[in-house]
Amino acid sequence: PLPKKRSRPAEASAPRREGVKFEDVRLYLVERKMGRSRRSFLTELARSKGFIVEDVLSDVVTHVVSEDSQASSLWAWLKGGPVKNLPVMHVLDISWFTDSMREGKPVAVETRHLIQEILQHGRSFEVEKILSDERYQILKLFTSVFGVGPKTAEKWYRRGLRSFSDVLAEPSIHLNRMQQSGFLHYGDISRAVSKAEAQALGNIIDEAVHAITPDAILTLTGGFRRYKTCLLLSVLIFEDEIQRHLQSFLAPPHPPLLFSSY
Repeated sequence: PLPKKRSRPAEASAPRREGVKFEDVRLYLVERKMGRSRRSFLTELARSKGFIVEDVLSDVVTHVVSEDSQASSLWAWLKGGPVKNLPVMHVLDISWFTDSMREGKPVAVETRHLIQEILQHGRSFEVEKILSDERYQILKLFTSVFGVGPKTAEKWYRRGLRSFSDVLAEPSIHLNRMQQSGFLHYGDISRAVSKAEAQALGNIIDEAVHAITPDAILTLTGGFRRYKTCLLLSVLIFEDEIQRHLQSFLAPPHPPLLFSSY
């Protein structure tokens, strides 16, 4: 008799790679609550649209998709599993999957797609990932300078600048007056202002204002009214002419103040 051929393992047990469009995205569909037949159907649907769907949860997975799972039980199951890079994975509701299938590509992760790990896990991996991102850190650094907004910070970042010294050493960058003051007084401006310091400065401005117009009304505003310290002191003055006098009176080397007229 002819020898029997060994049966090949079912090909369905290994994710197919032909027709892959999104190499950087690897899905894992959680069978719990979803069911085996529905998971199989959704797996084939995703693969037909060019997604990689892993049959086994491992550290190569980038997106974990769950349906009708309680956050507490899901996170407990994930934490008890073999994966080590759970903090960098997207743990998502099925709504992200359906949105991606409808668009034919991985859609951006929105808040409504997230499994509520803040309540159940004590922190948000998604937020932690953003906060640790180099681009976020550099833009936060640049915009901490008085006079530098998000657009300017983004422009500097795209030019390869990564520090204050990079910006100040770049000959093609021409800082405006506010930015010059921001860099010159960065230490003072970034230091929180105490209530006592705010009141002392208010007394100086109050004396100068009433020397010009005795009937003027001046009010100090800012976070120091609610907290012990703040990073911003605003001066409300109800007279444009007084503002012009004070702008020259408080010219550099004094740190800049924000004036609002009414």
